[in-house]
Amino acid sequence: MRSEREDLLEFSDYAWNRLRERVDGMTDDEYFWEPGVTTMVWRITHVRDMLAEERNFTWLGVPVPADRPTGSPTSAADALAELAEAYALWRKALADTGDLSAPIGRIAGPFGDSTRRAFVHHILDELIHHGAEIALLRDLYEAGQ
Repeated sequence: MRSEREDLLEFSDYAWNRLRERVDGMTDDEYFWEPGVTTMVWRITHVRDMLAEERNFTWLGVPVPADRPTGSPTSAADALAELAEAYALWRKALADTGDLSAPIGRIAGPFGDSTRRAFVHHILDELIHHGAEIALLRDLYEAGQ
């Protein structure tokens, strides 16, 4: 029987691979395109930051990696490499966390009574919905060309 962690890792990988496939081959022109709504730069950087932010590690009770991606990538290739790096850090945190049913604790402030599992679901929701927005921006860019 598969564990809850294995199910969450599989779901996380599924959401990540769907996004990764949608951004494959992104050009700098696409990355820096400003359609009058939130830009690809903002969306990709937001997902990168969300996956690698310090709270993911502290709230899941695993060590914070010393070298997390930060700053503003200067090309689509750099942004996508940093996004992949951030996902790898997130995945390792999920794989290494202890009891998923344990409360996060005081470190999470008003969310302290929530479980680590609930927090994982929150991060996956963010990955999925922002990934869909990134895919839509690519579709809009392509339609305008």
